[in-house]
Amino acid sequence: MVYKEDRAQHMRDDLEAVIGHYMVAVAGRLLDEGLPVSSISSYGAYDDPSQDAFGADVEGSVEFTRTFRRKVFGEGRDAGLLWCGVSGWCFFSIPEGAGRTLMDSARWMGGGLTPDPGRVAAFLSEVQLDPEFSGSDERPFYRAPHASPRSLLQRLAFFGTDGGSADSSDYDSRFDRLRIDSCQKRVVSALTAEKQEVVEVALRSGELQALLGFLEYVEGAAPSDDAREMARRLCSDLSLRARDGREGLDTHREALTYAEEQR
Repeated sequence: MVYKEDRAQHMRDDLEAVIGHYMVAVAGRLLDEGLPVSSISSYGAYDDPSQDAFGADVEGSVEFTRTFRRKVFGEGRDAGLLWCGVSGWCFFSIPEGAGRTLMDSARWMGGGLTPDPGRVAAFLSEVQLDPEFSGSDERPFYRAPHASPRSLLQRLAFFGTDGGSADSSDYDSRFDRLRIDSCQKRVVSALTAEKQEVVEVALRSGELQALLGFLEYVEGAAPSDDAREMARRLCSDLSLRARDGREGLDTHREALTYAEEQR
């Protein structure tokens, strides 16, 4: 009996890992397209009876920043992408206080249980144009809940090796690296853009200190040497320009110099 439970737990853990890697693959494609993915989740308990109420078992999600959700889908909404191990991908958008469940609001992508990340990204593009009518409210079913977990594991295993490469590190670490790399690319692109205007921004001294504090946090916490160095230099530039005023614009530009070296 103990051995049987051990095997079941191993299966849950393995499913959580490969689902997590699938979420990373999709999140990476969305980050490449400039979308602000904030987090991912993975749930591998294929035998959880509490999921029966939803006709589901394992699942994963890709979530976005609150600013993005409010800008694209409206105030007070919980919105994102959910992958269901029975029905594939859906987009959900739940207005605050609406009393609706995720499944009530789901717009289903279709296209199979484990579509390519590029197809999921294309689906989200459609959703951004017309969130109320993209996809279908008719839920597809590609497998029965709790059935054949090993077959599902094998189907998802490809995403556990970073698209077939040798990188099989844990999915949280992969996601963190992808997210910081995406942020780094955006920062370098912004700093090195051509024909930049000089923008006058009024800040209270406390607001400037708060911004510098966030940059110091990135310098200490970012999982990338390049991101930490960029944050350090940008923090230094802003601090010195606050002291020297407009005259320091072309003097204190360590971050720009570093960004040009990264291109």
